Amino acid sequence: MSSKRNKAAKQSFWSRLTSKGRMYFVLAICCAIVLVTSLTAFLVVHGLSSTDAAPESQTTEEMVDEEGYDKDQNTIDTTQYTSTILEESGDAGQEYIDDTLFLGDSNTARMYRMFDYCSYDNAIGSVGMSARSLATYECVKFEGLSGYKTMPEAVAIMQPQRVIITFGTNDLSPSNSTENFIKSYEKGIKAVQEAYPSVDIIINSIPPLGKQHSNQSLTQTQVDEYNKAIVQMCQDNGWKFLNSAEVLKDSSTGYAKSGYVESSDGIHLTRSAMDALFEYIRTHSYITEDDRPTLTAVPAHIDDKDVSSSTASTVTTTVPSSSSSTSSSESEVTETATPTPSPTPTPTPSYTWSSAVIKQPTCDQPGVTQYTCNEDSSKNYTEEIPALGHTAPNAEGKCDRCGAKLQAVEPSTSPDSSSSSTDSSSSESQNSSSETQPSSPAPSETTTPDPTPGTDNQETVTQ
Repeated sequence: MSSKRNKAAKQSFWSRLTSKGRMYFVLAICCAIVLVTSLTAFLVVHGLSSTDAAPESQTTEEMVDEEGYDKDQNTIDTTQYTSTILEESGDAGQEYIDDTLFLGDSNTARMYRMFDYCSYDNAIGSVGMSARSLATYECVKFEGLSGYKTMPEAVAIMQPQRVIITFGTNDLSPSNSTENFIKSYEKGIKAVQEAYPSVDIIINSIPPLGKQHSNQSLTQTQVDEYNKAIVQMCQDNGWKFLNSAEVLKDSSTGYAKSGYVESSDGIHLTRSAMDALFEYIRTHSYITEDDRPTLTAVPAHIDDKDVSSSTASTVTTTVPSSSSSTSSSESEVTETATPTPSPTPTPTPSYTWSSAVIKQPTCDQPGVTQYTCNEDSSKNYTEEIPALGHTAPNAEGKCDRCGAKLQAVEPSTSPDSSSSSTDSSSSESQNSSSETQPSSPAPSETTTPDPTPGTDNQETVTQ
């Protein structure tokens, strides 16, 4: 009986509503459903429990730790390089910084695009750039000059008293040997030297990584190996080595000091690290007699092209700081010519590149990666992939990868072996050449190289 009354009451309520009232009633019910659904979704996504993981913890989970790192394995013996490693000096001051041109990758770009340690007048940084691109990558734009210039060309245009060059982080890879890295880096530095012979060359050490960092291809072990080889390269060529890693590293762990790399990636230097770095640069100065020829007008450096613009947006500011000071070298320019006024630098355009390997590397021949700019085809470029190098000779004296003969077969003991000694000698000479000069074509006995080597040889842009 009661249920009949309720039913009758409900029917009476609905029947009493006008058409407009029914519409408002339905709308109110729908709004209530949407509100409850939204509140439920918010609680599911954000949670109310205090035990939920914080964003920092989530970031840490994405970071990687290097296993088995030995901080003493690749220690540089400074006593062997007393004439190469810059020793502590008095503070050379801001004038020393202004007279120096800084070349490098994203950590150099941060010096003037994100922080205020340099300006467009004395720094060139390309995010994601590797040492093997130093001689060829066109990344510097000057006012009044068409197209982009390479860093060696830019040095000749800007005519600095000295350069401090910092590359290597983007060359770190399990497939890139120390020998290949030094060979390509040396080639790029010599291109700078040939472009402007009067410049003093200082090579800075590769900065240390954080104990936890975001790229598993990077290891502090390889950073130390590269730095140890860089010192030797500098000594062999008469260049100076700035051992700034010693002030950036924690002596107890071998990794970057706490607070010296960004917590988000464990790679890029923070302002605190930059403070320490530039104090080290000023107090380990290298000042020689200025033997530059008469300086000419220096066009304004107005833009840099990054290898990885997507990375650039996360590690540097998008709008460069205006230049606030004039270097002493520019003051000298005014005595011989009137330099072009320096406008406020314009923001770096946002470009993205797609990469594809168009020629795979083999044991003795480099490969080629094509980088295609998605916004401007005139900015397309290619980079060389280092040759893989032969494997150790197998039981047959051949390379396991391509089948090249790496050592001579023992001569036959038959009576007529002496009559063919000349041919054997010639064959051995060819084999020896194949072993010692992997960049030369393989001898005729080789089999067809593996056309699909591992993709580890492609460059991984990290900064």
